[in-house]
Amino acid sequence: METPRFALVVFLLLFLFLSPDSQAPSLSQQRDIEHSILEERQALDFLNTSSYGGLDTKKNRWLNVTGLRRNDGYAWHLLLDVQERAKEQLQNICNAFEFTSIFQNASLPSGKLANDGDKQNTVGRILSTMKPFYDPAPLYQNVTGIVRGHWTRSKIGESLESPSLNLTALTPRIGYVSQNYNRNITGRSGDLRFHIHEGNDDNFKLGLEDDGLVRDVKATMTIKDESSSGDGWEMSLFGIHYPLQGGIILSTTSEKFAGIFALPHFTLSERAFSLAQRVLNQTLMASIDTQEAELSSVPNPWTSSPHNPSDALFPVPHCEFIVYLQQHPNEDTNIDFGKLEKELRFPTGSSMPSAPTIRMSALIFSPDCGFVLESQGPPDFAPQEGLHLNGQKLESYMRTARRCIIAFAAVTCAQVFLSIRQMKDASTPSTKSRVSFYTIAMMALGDGFACMGFMFVSMMIDAAFLPLISTAFLSFLGVSFFGMKFLMDIWTIQAPERQERDRERQRPWNETGADNTALVPPANTIPAPAGNVTAAGADTLPLPVTARRTVDTGATPIVIPSDQDVDAEAIDNPDNTATQPAGQTTTLNTARREMSALYSKFYFLLLGLVFLSLHATTWPVPLRSFYTNTMCFIYLSFWLPQINRNITRNCRRALRWEFVIGQSILRLAPIVYLYTVPGNVLFFGNDRNTAYFFIAWAWLQIWALGSQEILGPRFFVPKGWAPPAYEYHPILRGESDEESGSTMPIGFTQDASSSPTHLTDPSSQPRIGSGSLRPNTKNFDCAICTENISVPIVRKAGSSDGESQGSASAALSTTLFARRAYMVTPCRHVFHSGCLEGWMRYRLQCPICRDNLPPL
Repeated sequence: METPRFALVVFLLLFLFLSPDSQAPSLSQQRDIEHSILEERQALDFLNTSSYGGLDTKKNRWLNVTGLRRNDGYAWHLLLDVQERAKEQLQNICNAFEFTSIFQNASLPSGKLANDGDKQNTVGRILSTMKPFYDPAPLYQNVTGIVRGHWTRSKIGESLESPSLNLTALTPRIGYVSQNYNRNITGRSGDLRFHIHEGNDDNFKLGLEDDGLVRDVKATMTIKDESSSGDGWEMSLFGIHYPLQGGIILSTTSEKFAGIFALPHFTLSERAFSLAQRVLNQTLMASIDTQEAELSSVPNPWTSSPHNPSDALFPVPHCEFIVYLQQHPNEDTNIDFGKLEKELRFPTGSSMPSAPTIRMSALIFSPDCGFVLESQGPPDFAPQEGLHLNGQKLESYMRTARRCIIAFAAVTCAQVFLSIRQMKDASTPSTKSRVSFYTIAMMALGDGFACMGFMFVSMMIDAAFLPLISTAFLSFLGVSFFGMKFLMDIWTIQAPERQERDRERQRPWNETGADNTALVPPANTIPAPAGNVTAAGADTLPLPVTARRTVDTGATPIVIPSDQDVDAEAIDNPDNTATQPAGQTTTLNTARREMSALYSKFYFLLLGLVFLSLHATTWPVPLRSFYTNTMCFIYLSFWLPQINRNITRNCRRALRWEFVIGQSILRLAPIVYLYTVPGNVLFFGNDRNTAYFFIAWAWLQIWALGSQEILGPRFFVPKGWAPPAYEYHPILRGESDEESGSTMPIGFTQDASSSPTHLTDPSSQPRIGSGSLRPNTKNFDCAICTENISVPIVRKAGSSDGESQGSASAALSTTLFARRAYMVTPCRHVFHSGCLEGWMRYRLQCPICRDNLPPL
């Protein structure tokens, strides 16, 4: 690595390791925390002394906490309508479950309906007693998992204007930098996702009378519409869960809304209120005590944006949310969900049915922004339009994620295996010079990007750390030990080619510039040394008088060139630089500098790509989708540089077909999975049309490579568009039957078509095109395998000026496949194609006359 870049990397590492930890809060921050703790204790005391129905706008009842007072301006007049809508959703779920259960299991052997015969009052009985509507309840008792679906705007409060709040009166200690609300949902529909987390039963379960059960629950809600950026707005909500009934109530909490302290007043019945009040009294008290013991903590432990530090520097008002979630019972009442959940959390290997998906309906109410959202599903929408929120328990999701990670690790191993076989196949300078450097570089960049991605994810997900870090190591192995090694070999072998192009570009400038040729003294002015000078430069004693002298005969010396590239040999043998000329030593040093710069450029480009992709996750959805599709398209275009190099060097095939097809399938598989599988582990939006386009694009590149091998590397390139290159499979033409050998290659032995039928019967000669072209054959000796070669000769009787353009095209199409069987060198020697290609893998010299051969 070059010194400036190395110094930059060292400086960044020292800055990261030596930077001090976060300091203790200042005196003003401590005062703010103490003031927040005092307000929290007052709100908790009010919660313990309040009763159900304390918030009723119709009866002019208000609560003396932030956001629920009369003059705060919130749209609490919509709360009763929202609660009635939540009860209606619960009634629809009960009706659907009772109908399905009775229809499928008339006898109901595993249990019974808790309110059989009284369907109209099912919801009232459930809410008043907080007992399940089916015994045993076919519900998950711990709903830790991820559910997602679509939302639509509710008709509740749709015609009303948004409330106008006096933020200065609500939060006098906070100066908002903007009056525009964040998280203000203005679209008609969008996507919705909940990541729900419940703790262990020992810490979160509180057994109450009448077999009631209530728990603390935390959820991260991600909601987006057409105007949101990135994945949408993400916020944290806290609330309570009634496991037997499957109901969950969540709320945000901020300086202008004491949501968690007023949460029991949002419940649907008095019994639910008392359960929520008792459990929140314990959990909130424990959180406040912890906050008071650690003054360095944040002022609000229930903040809805814990991962957004900009809120502390530049506070912006957010829309508050109250969320009602209701779990749908599973139709299969024969599943013992208690045993199933225990096996999922503490697997013992016992035979259990596959875990059913979690299905929930959602109702979202924003009291300060004045809108209501609902999950999209039956009975208001057809099943094709949405099935509310669906997902997996966290244990099932992690199991699926591990399988996908292992599958990707297998794909990475297969890629490394194919790369090793290709590196063994391209082990000579001749074969390495055919491979495109940029094709291998694009593949290495993709592997490096996957390595960095798995490393970042492994730091955030402890449950899948081992498979993630193992897959990251495999990707790192493919990049550092094989990908970069192959790149270095290709770069080294192709160095003379790049130098020649540089000289070609500099030649016009040098021709127009001044003549800067250094003056060299004449040879006769240089004194002869007194002694002999060895190759090492040391003088020796003169030869004795009786020693045999070399005689100058005046003959011109013949210098046999090296079999390989001189520059490549110099780089491969760095220890011989002491005996090399100054020009070769300079080339070696230049190659070393280029390789060092190549390493640094590669890894800096990789890091820049990773950080750009991380930043792209915050962009609006259309721009982010365009970026993702563009990057995938560029990545899947890794065969384009190889196609271009085949055209430039007039090379028919440079890579093994198993490498081409295998790498195409392996690198397409993860992208196709993300674009086509609805329940993929990354929650990537499906786009089947784009996936089909990527598959067609990769197939088109493979087709181009195959066509170049069969039809020629330049068959689809207009004449004159590609640089001139030697054609090893020319069309051999003869002027007449008698003089055709005058322009033929050297070494033909006899006419293979000299039978009377071929020579005397004109009707037996196939007529090609509009002219009278007559294909014939000649036999040549292959000096490599010592076997005969039958080479087709295209003749045109009675013409000495060649054939017309139409006749030439006909001859080309007739002898297309026959020409692939032989190869003609510039020195007019003919060999079998397989023989000469195998020879040229090791030496670019004619096997007969040792003349240099153009690269294949």
